Amino acid sequence: AVVSTQSTGEGCQEEDGPMSFDEVSEIAERSSGKKFASKQASDKSGELFLWLFVREQGLVLEEGVVIEIGDQSIDILVLRFGLQVRVWKDFLGDGVEFQSKEKHWAHISWPAKGELKAESVRYALLDKVVVGIKAGKQLFKTSGVLPRPGSLVGKDIVTYDGVYAPEDV
Repeated sequence: AVVSTQSTGEGCQEEDGPMSFDEVSEIAERSSGKKFASKQASDKSGELFLWLFVREQGLVLEEGVVIEIGDQSIDILVLRFGLQVRVWKDFLGDGVEFQSKEKHWAHISWPAKGELKAESVRYALLDKVVVGIKAGKQLFKTSGVLPRPGSLVGKDIVTYDGVYAPEDV
């Protein structure tokens, strides 16, 4: 519909069309609201599917990139899922030491355990890592764990460059 207006010279406009500006504005606002709600529903259904998938798998090992290092945690972006997971130092395991320096790097040391020797890794921003993703008890909540490097031997982890080799850590 075409709306034509004529100025009356007093700052207001007279309307000649089938719909007023307010009516068109109201319809556009409603349409925009429905589009936004539809987008939110789509995003949430994707998040729910991912959470259910991870919950069913137990622990999903994926390649990621370190995007933030804090005093108590490391944030990793899992490229395959577009998911950011946080690995808290308190959940790395018994005897594991976590040190970070000015948000530039973190050093994690795993103690000797059984047949596994003591290992340590220094993580810096934008380093590629393998992260384990776990579903939280609350809907949509996930958490991350950094597996001990020696525990990855013999596990094939698909990456964008091929199969992940534990020696790359």
